Amino acid sequence: MSRGKKLLRNMIVLGLLLYVFLNRSSLYLNPLSAHEDSERSIHYGPSEVVHIENFEGGKYVLGKYDKWVSCNMVSKVFFFLWGFGSDPTGFENDQTKAVDYTWAAINHNFKLYGIINDDRVKKIEITLGNGKVLIQTDFYDDLFLFTWRDTLDEDWNFKNIRGYDANNNIIFEEEY
Repeated sequence: MSRGKKLLRNMIVLGLLLYVFLNRSSLYLNPLSAHEDSERSIHYGPSEVVHIENFEGGKYVLGKYDKWVSCNMVSKVFFFLWGFGSDPTGFENDQTKAVDYTWAAINHNFKLYGIINDDRVKKIEITLGNGKVLIQTDFYDDLFLFTWRDTLDEDWNFKNIRGYDANNNIIFEEEY
């Protein structure tokens, strides 16, 4: 067998071995593949991806599916591989609320995300336990996402969330 044929054969064998390894290890070459397989593994979705946001060590994938809102977290594993995230199903939207939301924290990375059900809401504001105020006026479709990193030493959670109309009147307010 010639040197060229051996090289081609070895490359095909390595490609097949890499394919089998990636399929069996739940590792993926891109974050969206990890997200989609995470949903598929629990028979959820496929969700419509509305926004992707980076954080140290991974990405948040904000999406909608039927009556559900989700913000799946996929993590970078090794140098260029991606792994399953957490919370691929999110929460079922309660359309009786002007703003419906949930929050979660993993490894000092915090996220609060939700959906705006009242068209009058033009601004979402959250106040963290340490007094810091985070504001969002640009939304992803009708979804929003707040992210922050903290040390969990003190007052890491949020105190309240508010939704304002165009005249800065409070439409929605909830204390944590």
